[in-house]
Amino acid sequence: MPCAVQRFRLRRKNGTRKMKRDPSLRKRCAITRAVLEGVHGFQYCWRENTEAYDTLDAVAQSKESSLVMLTGHSGVGITTMLERFAEKYQDKVIVVRPRIYAHRLNLIGQVLHAVFPFSEFRSYERVPDSLIAIRQTDRKIIVFDDLDIISNQNAMHKVVVDQLIQLAGLPANFTIVVSTRNKKLLRDYLANKRIRTTLIQVRGLIPASMTGEVAQCFFDWCNEKYGTDVRPLGMPLLGRRVVDMPIDRVVFESETLYCAELLKVLPKFDGSRKGLSDSLSSSTCFYELAELRQAVGYEAFE
Repeated sequence: MPCAVQRFRLRRKNGTRKMKRDPSLRKRCAITRAVLEGVHGFQYCWRENTEAYDTLDAVAQSKESSLVMLTGHSGVGITTMLERFAEKYQDKVIVVRPRIYAHRLNLIGQVLHAVFPFSEFRSYERVPDSLIAIRQTDRKIIVFDDLDIISNQNAMHKVVVDQLIQLAGLPANFTIVVSTRNKKLLRDYLANKRIRTTLIQVRGLIPASMTGEVAQCFFDWCNEKYGTDVRPLGMPLLGRRVVDMPIDRVVFESETLYCAELLKVLPKFDGSRKGLSDSLSSSTCFYELAELRQAVGYEAFE
């Protein structure tokens, strides 16, 4: 059963309610802002998604260092997955946002900068003792989200892999978790024989037949969380899908439809519910929803 549905049913059983079922316009605007900003906390779990989380849990609990790589198409939820992993194991994890400083690349220095943000940025030829000391305090996992930011530069992928292996090897002995879609970086990663590796391929695609179910779960989740009673009148917009969709796209559309119904923007939208529904079965559907989301945002933030 999807975890969002499990949580929804648990809360309904406990009889929790956070506000009346017909909140004021001011409250509805506040809810809309929270939903559009993505702080609603909805998480939809399916078999492939659960397997990826289980693999990351095993990595976090292992006593051996390793190099773990997550890869998949844009929008399949890898960043969200790494954020939740880092939150769950916050006492063990160092999160690094890869950046290029004055065309110099040094991942070791960036790890130190993540731990000591006010320290001077330097390039390091080896892992310094200060970083090894941090490893001894049980902060043993380093997460690099989206290495494409730096690995897509000229021949940078070779430098990236070498420095990742240096961080994972002795004496540093860190477990490294990275995400990338760079084919050259993946190739060099797979060619590595010095460090134990784990490759997690996150497809993150929701079958077309399930997109309506995900949207319904999203509406149920938000209704329970915010104490609303919003009906998914625009559900046919997602039910007509004929191709699989990335989870981020499904959630984006569910957020938009929930907020549009909450603020009663759909009847006022120029395309009308019928016109919008028709367009969603065509290649322009995403742009139509983007316009609807903009209209919702205007109502909520004005």
